[in-house]
Amino acid sequence: MQRTETIIWIPVGERLPDDETTVLVDHPAFDEPVWLGYHCDGMWFTVDGNPLPAGLVKGWSDMPMGMSI
Repeated sequence: MQRTETIIWIPVGERLPDDETTVLVDHPAFDEPVWLGYHCDGMWFTVDGNPLPAGLVKGWSDMPMGMSI
C-alpha cells in the first residue's frame, strides 16, 4: 500500500508556528531549501539549534504525519 501526503506551505507573513515546534522550513538561500527547524522569540533555528539568517525563511509546514523526531 502506498501512502501519500500533501505538504501545505504557510507563508511566514500569514502565520507562524507555535514556538519551539519542529516544522519543515522553506529557506531558499541554501543548497537544500527545505530544513527541519523551529521558530522561537522572533527567530528561526535549524532543528539542531543553529540560527537561520533573519528574513530568509519564506514559509513553513507542519511535519508530515509519516515523520517523527
